[in-house]
Amino acid sequence: MNENKIIKKVNLDEDWEEFIKNEGLLDYNKIPLKRAKIRGWIKIAFWFLRIYILIMVIMVIIGFSRIH
Repeated sequence: MNENKIIKKVNLDEDWEEFIKNEGLLDYNKIPLKRAKIRGWIKIAFWFLRIYILIMVIMVIIGFSRIH
């Protein structure tokens, strides 16, 4: 029964290119992405996160410096 089955080698890159051409889609790998501007409360949250990380690093350094 296995003799009747045809084994086809699958090449995903060629299949993907063929799919894009058939569907008329854009190749999204070639379109440059723009970064989103961070505004409002998210910008403030990121600054607080940076300050928090800095404080934690300083506290770890102080903690390790007190070990004798």
